[in-house]
Amino acid sequence: MEIKIHQRMLHPKQSEIKEHPSKRKVICNGRQVGKTTLAAHETAERLLRGERVLYAGPTQEQCDVFWDEIKRIFQNGIDAGAIYKNEQKRLLVLPNKGRAKAKTAWDADSLRGDNANFIILDEYALMNPDAWGEVGAPMLLKNNGDAWFISTPKRRNHFFHAYLKAKSDTTGRWAAFHATSHDNPHLSKEALEDITEDMTEDAYRQEILAEFLESDGMVFRNIDACLTAPSGSVPSEHSGHRIVAGVDWGQANDSTAVSIGCATCREELILYRSRNREYRYQRERIRGWHDRWKLAKILAESNSMGQPNIEEMYRAGLPVEGFATTASSKPPLIEGLQHAIENRTWKLLPDAIGKTELEAYEVTYGKHGHPQYSAPQGVHDDTVIARALMVREANKATPMIAFA
Repeated sequence: MEIKIHQRMLHPKQSEIKEHPSKRKVICNGRQVGKTTLAAHETAERLLRGERVLYAGPTQEQCDVFWDEIKRIFQNGIDAGAIYKNEQKRLLVLPNKGRAKAKTAWDADSLRGDNANFIILDEYALMNPDAWGEVGAPMLLKNNGDAWFISTPKRRNHFFHAYLKAKSDTTGRWAAFHATSHDNPHLSKEALEDITEDMTEDAYRQEILAEFLESDGMVFRNIDACLTAPSGSVPSEHSGHRIVAGVDWGQANDSTAVSIGCATCREELILYRSRNREYRYQRERIRGWHDRWKLAKILAESNSMGQPNIEEMYRAGLPVEGFATTASSKPPLIEGLQHAIENRTWKLLPDAIGKTELEAYEVTYGKHGHPQYSAPQGVHDDTVIARALMVREANKATPMIAFA
């Protein structure tokens, strides 16, 4: 039996998201963008291909909106008895074994005991963070399935971290999307005015413009104001200046990052990342920058594989010094970069991944009140450490100058 469905037309932003080939889509949206329509539209197509779809929302009301839309799409088949519908379980099963289920999932444990080709985590910012890592991701292992994380932001919580992870991904597996309420062409200006009439500025930015507002654990503020260093600087522009570098080593799970800056001008000149390259190659790159820029000092992380690399660089005649990152040495290292950014005493390069790492970096406090700085799970901090090392070395012998 041929099943006729009734799909709504997608607007351009919805189509852009739907047609992207990535397997993990993180969708940050404002109110009334049409996320439920988009989720149901994608679900319907997958059901017709015989796939298993699991939709999860933090509340029953949220799930009901999706459930009502997917029933509307398949109403003809339901009425004809060709599609099995179970209201209590919120389950649809097509003749081709395509299956859709809607479940509440504030608590990750409520999702256990299922498998899927496609998972939609709606209003992910309101869910327990474990809903994905401990439960959702394992469900997709059998079928190498896909996942969408959809939400209006709730400051910079786990959804923000997922968004940054997707934004900085270079493999094509993850992708980040941003949609404000204004991206819905079907939403009238009058309707938007009604929604926003009684909102505070912060509520408007978060709920309508889908902005991630700053949170208490955020380390670096005033980032955009510092991302003003010109690209393509050449040594002749810094003749006679003190040029220094910071190096954070990595190879397999993270990147080696190098930040080179002019201590005289307080300006970052180079921000470099390299992953899965031999240390010999990385040392040769640093040697090349030394020869070109006449580096006065290279401050390199000495933990783990750092020390052997530092010894090789020292034997090669490079002006290198090690820095051991410990629980006591890391706070002043990071706070030096924090001070430079907040007070605009440095101009940094407007590198997208570098900015993402700065935005994600966070601080927590131990039981004795000591700060603990790190990137959230799934986000790297290689450029943060390299920049902090560079600024630390630059501050050793050069007065600080604030930019107007």
